[in-house]
Amino acid sequence: MIIDRDSNPKDTVYYTAACIMEVISSNNYSVEGLYETLKVQYNDSLEYSIYLLSLNFLFLIDKIQVSREGFLKCL
Repeated sequence: MIIDRDSNPKDTVYYTAACIMEVISSNNYSVEGLYETLKVQYNDSLEYSIYLLSLNFLFLIDKIQVSREGFLKCL
């Protein structure tokens, strides 16, 4: 699920997670706002399912959290 040998590297959970970390390290984003930003800056064909898996991955390894206001932030 994290690494797929048959897909483009831009379409993997690892790549998307790295992009998420880079974007939210400088600013707070809502889940929807971050998705749109990632599509514009990194991958215009980013699937929402890969995006959600990447967020789950980062949350599980304790790299991001959601603030009380609903914004994602880097730990």
